[in-house]
Amino acid sequence: MVQRLVVRAAPASVLAVGTDCAMFDAYLADHPQCRFECIRDSDIIARIDECAMVDLALVSGVLERLDKQVAGMLVARLRDLHARHVLIAVPIGPHWSGHRSHWEPTDLIALGMVRIGRFGSAERPLHLYTYDLHDYKPTPDWLNARHWANPELFDKFWW
Repeated sequence: MVQRLVVRAAPASVLAVGTDCAMFDAYLADHPQCRFECIRDSDIIARIDECAMVDLALVSGVLERLDKQVAGMLVARLRDLHARHVLIAVPIGPHWSGHRSHWEPTDLIALGMVRIGRFGSAERPLHLYTYDLHDYKPTPDWLNARHWANPELFDKFWW
C-alpha cells in the first residue's frame, strides 16, 4: 500500500526515516531524478534538521522506539518544516512488547494526522497515517477579500 501511495504522489524528493530504504528501489529506478535520503541512525532529530524540504517523508519503525515526547517533536518537525506530505506507519495500542512508547489513534490525530489504513490483527494493529499540507485545513468561505472590508458597515460599530 505504501508503494502505491508513493507512486501516486510522484514525489521529486523523498525522506525515509527508520524504514527499510530498499522499499523505494523500484520507484527510484523509474524516477532517477528523485532526490532520496534515508535516515536510520539513532540521532534522528539532528539529522532531520540538516535536511532540506522534501515532497514526501515516510516514517516507519521509529515512533514506538522513541520517547513519546521526542517522537511527537519528530512528527511536528517533519509536518511543519521538512515535508509537504508525511506518511507514518505506527503500531497502535499497548499490546506491543519492547516498545518505548505506545501510541493511540488520538495521539496522532492531535498531531494533525489522518488515518488512511490499518494492517495486522485486532490485538496488534499497525496503522498508516498521513498529513498533507495542501488539504490539512480547507480554506473557509468567510476567509476571502469579499468579507474583510465592508465600508458600508463602518458607522455601525459601537466603538
